[in-house]
Amino acid sequence: MADSEALLDLVCGPASPLPETHQRYRLVSHLGTGGQAEVYRAVRVSAGVSSAPVTVKVFRQAGDRPLEEQLRSWDKGDAVLMDLNNRGVPGIVRRADGFYGPRPHPPDTPPSGESVPYQVLDYLHGVTLRDYIAHRYGVGNHSGVTRLNAISTLNSLATTLQALHYPNDPHACPVLHMDVKPSNIMVLPGGDIRLIDFTGARYFLREHITSVAYTLEAGGPEAFTGDVGPAYDVHGFGAVAYYLVTGAFPRTDAVPSPGDGTPAPPWAVLRRHPLLDAHPRLREHLLAPVADRPEDRPPTRELLNWVHQLAELVRRTPCPDVGVDWSEPPAATALVAGGRAIGRAEVPHHQPVAGTETGAFARIERLERELVELRAAMDKPAVSKPEPAALEATRVAGMPAVNAGPAGSANVPAVAAARVATADPTARYEPGRAEVAPVAPMEQTMVDPMGRAEPAQSIRGVASVPQPTPEPEPEVSGPLPEWLRARRAAPPPPPGERIAAWRRGWEISAVAALFAFVCWGIWSISNGREGTGERTLIFIFVLVIAIGVFALSRLLGRLVLSGMLGRPRRNARGAHVLTAAYLVAAGLGFLGQTAWVVRFLNWIGNLF
Repeated sequence: MADSEALLDLVCGPASPLPETHQRYRLVSHLGTGGQAEVYRAVRVSAGVSSAPVTVKVFRQAGDRPLEEQLRSWDKGDAVLMDLNNRGVPGIVRRADGFYGPRPHPPDTPPSGESVPYQVLDYLHGVTLRDYIAHRYGVGNHSGVTRLNAISTLNSLATTLQALHYPNDPHACPVLHMDVKPSNIMVLPGGDIRLIDFTGARYFLREHITSVAYTLEAGGPEAFTGDVGPAYDVHGFGAVAYYLVTGAFPRTDAVPSPGDGTPAPPWAVLRRHPLLDAHPRLREHLLAPVADRPEDRPPTRELLNWVHQLAELVRRTPCPDVGVDWSEPPAATALVAGGRAIGRAEVPHHQPVAGTETGAFARIERLERELVELRAAMDKPAVSKPEPAALEATRVAGMPAVNAGPAGSANVPAVAAARVATADPTARYEPGRAEVAPVAPMEQTMVDPMGRAEPAQSIRGVASVPQPTPEPEPEVSGPLPEWLRARRAAPPPPPGERIAAWRRGWEISAVAALFAFVCWGIWSISNGREGTGERTLIFIFVLVIAIGVFALSRLLGRLVLSGMLGRPRRNARGAHVLTAAYLVAAGLGFLGQTAWVVRFLNWIGNLF
């Protein structure tokens, strides 16, 4: 049995004058190792009573980055996740605790060494989306197999990203997850999903984003320039959708051009897939969220409609069977309490999603609690090797083998763990160049349905972002007014979202411009061919003034709505209405200068 699968008997807790706090959490198994954390399954112990299992992340310094920089990076992600839990953002892992304390140690050994940061999270029963597809848990004709619904999965992820990018509270800072990918999505037994691993998450503020998490198979090219925004998470969303359709990742290693010797870009390039080559409409739609240029990707608010269109295309296309269902999902039943999403979903009465069976988990929880209580009472040493009979007794149909030992001990494999580990930086940005340096892959272990262990490597890095020199704010004597504080605290919207907001309501201006053009055409034709050039310049001048009216309206809206009232502007319909009013007035002016139109209107007026 691998060392990472052995049962543990370690304790940890916050630095405190009370001796028992150093044994607040008892670590019972090691789940995985990342570039910045060791991840354990644990229970909270209080007066001899153990809790339901939790996930404990222990900071681990790695790479050549300064320790202070890595600690600040950890703190940023921890602060963001805590804030999101307080906001009640749905579909994310919950943070239960966080503290500084000595490293894990045996219960009979006093703690030693400097304190490091810890993070305690929900333990999520289930598998990652990457493992679910890679092991084809939903494929086959086994009786009772329940498939994961792909539409429900993507809709849930899109709803979560919209809550991150556009918080309900206008004064709350938008958040970027920065590492959306299949291995950071947990599939729960009831078919719900949770977005995990917020170590790289950042507030959408330029000074808060000093590094960019980058995964070769799912990261966008803008990670190498540092100019990231909500479109970076949209790229990760597109990678998840691509994985659900094809069973592969959208990007692959770049190679130099063999003919002209053009060097390969530092980021991964989009792969060619035979399914998409044979179906251009599906290819065009599926590749839109993973486009190289962020401005070519759909905005976050349009992802739900994008998923609906994708489902229709997939149902008309003979796609490979990766174990997911593309039929319309039933009405969702959200698990909320007091407006806040519950991290652990209730197990449904029907058959759980394949690969997430909970029978083994229930037995493991009971055995681990008994083990912890027995050790606390008798101070027994930890069990490190399983008995074959106990190992066979805990096998579950369709699930990896559960490592069990004598005296009621048990351990869950890493495939069923809540994967929240992060990786070490590999991509570092410097002005004028960006490169990916080789790094040891994540030390994870996946167990296939037959019980064979295999490594699950995912190359990942962090791109450092140069900080722009901040412009000095104007000096203001006395306390700042509320509207100025809100204006300074609000993050600037990304260019792609700003342009998308300008387009909302464009049809109003378009109809008015068409009306003005028709009226101008009537006036121009009525005056004959002579002077056509001058009349054309007049119409162009009218359009230039219309653009000026639109720009002035947006400026006034920014000063009044955003600046003084602190209200977000999510569309430009007001500016389009004012622009349309001007164009309609200009069109009526052209008609007023057309002689036969004036005579016709006078004749109509005389009739009444």
